Amino acid sequence: MDVQDHLPLAPRDLLILAVLAEGPAHGYGLIKEVEERSESGVHLDPANLYRVLRRMRELGWIEEAEGGESRRRVHRITERGVAIVTAELARLERLLSQARPALANGAS
Repeated sequence: MDVQDHLPLAPRDLLILAVLAEGPAHGYGLIKEVEERSESGVHLDPANLYRVLRRMRELGWIEEAEGGESRRRVHRITERGVAIVTAELARLERLLSQARPALANGAS
């Protein structure tokens, strides 16, 4: 399946992958970091987060990281996950560059 087949991403998925692109994280850390970054109000409850993480593991976007010091599961992004988040960011940047001229031309 092509990377483009998974786009567009839900804001929740984009933010989770972006957090994991910076380094491995456990569930509670992901919840806090996504909520902190989200100015659009993305809130994750633990049950929903773990369903999303399971789906992302099944798709090969993330994997469990080895060597966690506690009982918490630590997740990290895979190369496929990096490709997905990179493609989504490029898609969003193209969309914004197409929409911005309307505002520059005085549309109200």
